[in-house]
Parts: sequence; C-alpha cells; structure tokens
Amino acid sequence: MLFNSYIFILAFLPFVFVGYFFLNKLKFYKLAQVEVIIASLYFYGYFNKSYLVIISGSIILNYCFSNCLLHFNENRLRKIVLGSSLIFNVGLLFYFKYWYFFVTNINGVFHSSYELRNIVLPLGISFYTIQQISYTVDSYHYETKGYYFLDYAQFVSFFPQLVAGPIVLHKEMIPQFQDVKNKAINAQNIAEGLHDLAVGLFKKVIIADTFGQTVAWGFSVERLPALTSMEAAIVMLSYTFQIYFDFSGYCDMATGIVSLFNIKLPINFNSPYKSRSILEFWKRWHITLTRFLREYIYFPLGGSKNGIGKTYRNIMAVYLISGIWHGANWTFLVWGGVHGAACVMNRAFH
Repeated sequence: MLFNSYIFILAFLPFVFVGYFFLNKLKFYKLAQVEVIIASLYFYGYFNKSYLVIISGSIILNYCFSNCLLHFNENRLRKIVLGSSLIFNVGLLFYFKYWYFFVTNINGVFHSSYELRNIVLPLGISFYTIQQISYTVDSYHYETKGYYFLDYAQFVSFFPQLVAGPIVLHKEMIPQFQDVKNKAINAQNIAEGLHDLAVGLFKKVIIADTFGQTVAWGFSVERLPALTSMEAAIVMLSYTFQIYFDFSGYCDMATGIVSLFNIKLPINFNSPYKSRSILEFWKRWHITLTRFLREYIYFPLGGSKNGIGKTYRNIMAVYLISGIWHGANWTFLVWGGVHGAACVMNRAFH
C-alpha cells in the first residue's frame, strides 16, 4: 500500500487513527497497540500476503534472541546468542536480496549452471532487518529492559516507517509508545502532521513523479542508444531531482503520519544538495542509515582510534557495506566504493 494511494489516504489511515484513539479513550491501551500492529501487518502484506510470514517470523525469532540476551548471564553463551542472531538476520537478508546476484556471478565466473530461483524481494526487508540488528546488539548491552513483546512488535512493524525508514532505535520509539500522554488526540500534532503529509504528497506526486516520466522516457529501451548529449543531460538531472524529491517527500509523509499518533521520528533528510563536502552530504542524506553504519559498524571496527590506515580501512568498509545494502548489483558496490574513497580523500585533506 502506497502513502499516495486513495485507499491509504481515504480509508486505511482514517480507520487506524479513529480506532487507535477510540480504544485509548476507553483506556484499552494494549488493545489499541494490538490494533496498530495488526493494521501495520495488513499494510505490509497488502500487495503480497507471503511477506507476512517473513516479517512475523523475523519479529518473533529476534524477540526471542533479545530476551535470551537479557536473561542469560554467562558471557560465552550470550556471545553465541548474539552471533546466532546476526547470522540469522544477515542470512535472511542475503537469501532474499542477494542470492540471485550471488548465483549469477558464480555461474558467470565458473561457467557453472546453478539454478536461479525467482525469489521475490520482500518490501522493506533491508530496513526492518537492520533495525532489529540494532535492537539485538543493544539487548546484548542490557539496554532494552522493560519492553514487552507488543512494544517490540510495534517498534518493528509500525507502518509509517516500515517500508523505507527512517531506521529508528528502540530508545527513540518505544518510550513514546508507552507514554500515556501520547494516547489522547492532540490538535497541534494533527495540524502539523497533516501539513507535513500534504507537503510530502506534493513533493512525491507533483515533483518526483513528473521528473520520473522524463527518466522513464530516457531509460526506455527504444530511446537509450539514441539519446543526444542534451537529452542525456536532461535525463540525468531529472533522475537526480526525482530521487531527491521522492525520498524527501517520503520522509515528510512518514513524519506527518506519525505526528497524527503523537509520535516524533528522528530527522532523516536535511537538504543534502546544500552540502559543502561529501562528509556533510552523508550527515544530511538518509541520516538514520549513516547513524546505524557509524554506531554499529564503524565504531565496533575501531573507528578512528587505531591510526590513519585503519581509519581509512574502516571508512571504506562502511561505504562498501552501504553500497551493497542499497542494491544487489556491482554498480551499487562501485557507488559505495566511490563514496568511500571520496570520504577518505575529504578526511585526508581536511
């Protein structure tokens, strides 16, 4: 289900909103939470019901991993649980997102003929998987005490940020879900939420989708070999603005929708094309992804504490991971490498 679809705006969102606050008004707080979780799962499985098996299994198993980490005391056993959790999540992501890419390259390099399965990539699996990885790692550090299964399920499946982020942390969201003050209708938040939703819809439907028509024309099979230099430049700039306003619009819509429920999301997009350096760009574009990569990959690798050479190595590792996270294709890996090299140069010449 898309944020800019009629069924979402005119049916799904009003129904969930009214039901949530009606149940809270009756002080059925847990029932209201269940309503949001069920609605979120319906939202997720709207186009493909098989997605529900994947996300539900992932939520249940990761919650069990986290609970074990909170209750086990033996350090070696806790490390085994953490390692198992990481293997499960990375393996899940690898199978659904990278298996076809992996087998294709194996067949190409070794001239083999391994079977290529037609695996459907579940929506948002990259987002909710690394969100759960961050939760499990925080559980390893005993930072997730006092949360219950419904809190965790809502944290992972909350529909406004389920499919395309932002990538949130438990300490940002679950306390807001639990706060009784957030369970009553707030006119100011509704006004701000509707404003952000309208702005996001304008960016997505009027600006991004308009540029998208030019991009589709330019990248069509019939046109691509015959583009003039001017046409190629126009298509390139159109794609630049399409992805900008598409992502910016989505962030605004997500922020507006959660505001209706008295929830605040972390800022995920802050005019990145105004950046004066590549480092500043990544502090403005997909801010929550950059934060995850910094706190859960860069710092554990050693960050900048072990000399210049290892610092540059860690930066390159982070951006290569970022590249392959964005898509299962060599072009994304190269894209990540280019950004990593640019950040290394920026840091070296700072």
